[in-house]
Amino acid sequence: MCCRYYYEDFEIELRELMKAEQVVELPGFRLADTSRRDISPSQSGVVIHGAERGSGKDGIIGASEMAWGFANPVKKGLIINARAETAREKVTFADSMAKRRCVIPASGFYEWDPYKARYRFTAPEGGLLLLAGFYRKEQGVPRFTILTTEANDSMIKIHDRMPVMIGREEIRPWIEDDAKLPDFLSRKQTSLVCEQDYGQIRMDFGF
Repeated sequence: MCCRYYYEDFEIELRELMKAEQVVELPGFRLADTSRRDISPSQSGVVIHGAERGSGKDGIIGASEMAWGFANPVKKGLIINARAETAREKVTFADSMAKRRCVIPASGFYEWDPYKARYRFTAPEGGLLLLAGFYRKEQGVPRFTILTTEANDSMIKIHDRMPVMIGREEIRPWIEDDAKLPDFLSRKQTSLVCEQDYGQIRMDFGF
């Protein structure tokens, strides 16, 4: 599961990543309050994505802001995560998985244990985490969700699910290369650094 992520001194590293990987600024791209900012469901975050298949703009990888969470057609609330094991088969996700994959950059993310203590997860070498996801437009508003998979040893003691993560050099393959999709969805995830976050220990998702 991933229900809250954050930015911390985010802008410089994001712009370096965009330059290195030839990611362009698209309409709707902005960087506000990125020195320190938590991103909760329904809020907007930076998303790296390609043009929708068949739009005539194939090959362009860009960054814009999107709202986090698909509308839930069955019950109240948002769909903020999709299971990597089943996303390609579910009606709600299949078209977006096939045509609109994206990457969500973050400084780290939070998870809560069964006792509602909050933990922070970051990359071992520091720097950005790149979370795999997909997006769609709902009533003209672009919205994304984050893919999750079974937790690895670095996270299993806190939660049994974790985001699917990709490497910097894999941004374009994740977005564009359908042949590599099964490997992305089934491979073992990178180990993360886990630290208890004492600033907030109660579960409060803000939606």
